[in-house]
Amino acid sequence: DKIQAAPNNTENSRSQKSDDMSRYGNRNENHRRLKLYPTEDFSNVLQIVKAIRKIAKLGQFKEVAQVDNEGKENKNVTKRQKYLVVVNPFSGKKTGNSVYDTVVSKMLRECGVEHDVVVTKYAGHASQLMRKVDEQDEEKDEENVMDIANYDAIIALGGDGILSELLQGLRTRDDYEATLQRIKFGIVGCGTCNGLAASLLHASKEKYDVLESTFLLCKGQSSKCDMATYQTMNKSYTGFLTLSWAMIANIDIDSECLRQLGALRNDVWGAWSIVKMKSYKAKLSFLPVDKNYVEGEFEYPDINDDVPSNWTTIEDDIILFWASQVTHSAYNVLQSPRSRLNDGVFRLWIIRKPCNRFEMAGMLIGMENGSHASYKKAEFYDCVAFRLDPISKGSYNDLDGEVVESGRIQAKVVPGAMNFFC
Repeated sequence: DKIQAAPNNTENSRSQKSDDMSRYGNRNENHRRLKLYPTEDFSNVLQIVKAIRKIAKLGQFKEVAQVDNEGKENKNVTKRQKYLVVVNPFSGKKTGNSVYDTVVSKMLRECGVEHDVVVTKYAGHASQLMRKVDEQDEEKDEENVMDIANYDAIIALGGDGILSELLQGLRTRDDYEATLQRIKFGIVGCGTCNGLAASLLHASKEKYDVLESTFLLCKGQSSKCDMATYQTMNKSYTGFLTLSWAMIANIDIDSECLRQLGALRNDVWGAWSIVKMKSYKAKLSFLPVDKNYVEGEFEYPDINDDVPSNWTTIEDDIILFWASQVTHSAYNVLQSPRSRLNDGVFRLWIIRKPCNRFEMAGMLIGMENGSHASYKKAEFYDCVAFRLDPISKGSYNDLDGEVVESGRIQAKVVPGAMNFFC
């Protein structure tokens, strides 16, 4: 019983490939379709599909120990992993629902990934979903709290803010660290900037698009990625992208009034910021990279204490400060070309006063392809921890696109803390 393939028309095949390319863009691997003659016996077809999935090393399957009637572990069995998809319908141009319906749900279904979906209804809903379920809590709302113990992966559809919400919610759990190590995370960019989605695709050598992001979910392979813990005088936060202060933070936050322009709002406000060319007095201290430090063996001070003597300190008038853990802060902004998802370091970029407007414009434009790094006024430092002490007022602490408590802020890298589809 051999499987017979229908005759292939080369011209039609090329036409179909051209049509697919125009719709989906240029992937590293081409989609291939095998058309079969009508048959009632699909057993051989299913065997081929199973073999292809095994060769492709799809990560949506996991080995689970089988327990017999006596409670003893027997041989391992292969089970499909289950995803929880969280959609923010309000992000960016409000395309979250349509992207899920037209791309994500179809691709997950076609590759055999079982998943549940929940659509957020209000600000902070995603964070609330991540709280730990208390079976003894009589007032628990099943629509607002998901038992994530039932899932192997959490997928966010929205901007970078929804993943930040999810992480802040997870931090309230007593099994926070264990949950981060067990669960895989993925994101399909449906927001305005989509820096994390762009960084994951860049690391995977994929084109930026919702199709490619969903492909990573279907492939199922994951990589360790760094996080960071941030501390201000009264609060603590979890970060995974960047912390900006001065010009970039002002552009990001003050341009909210132009949100209807999409990503163009940053260009408009960036031009206005170059005209104003504000600088702020600050003291920046950081611990430069060392092998032992990257492995986590270093002295990290309390927020109220002085920094250790082996930290480097800069006090000056600063026009731009940007600490990055990823390559992209937005799909069209390659602000940190040398950053890697799991290199264990912050890449600090600062611009000090004086800097003329022509140079500043060149650097902001150069962020599209990373050429800004070649400017002499662009200073870069690799470190594993830093503290920023603003002396002048008037700017924001902008963590992953969200304003956090102003004033002194310090951070340290948490290497390989999360698993991302990549």
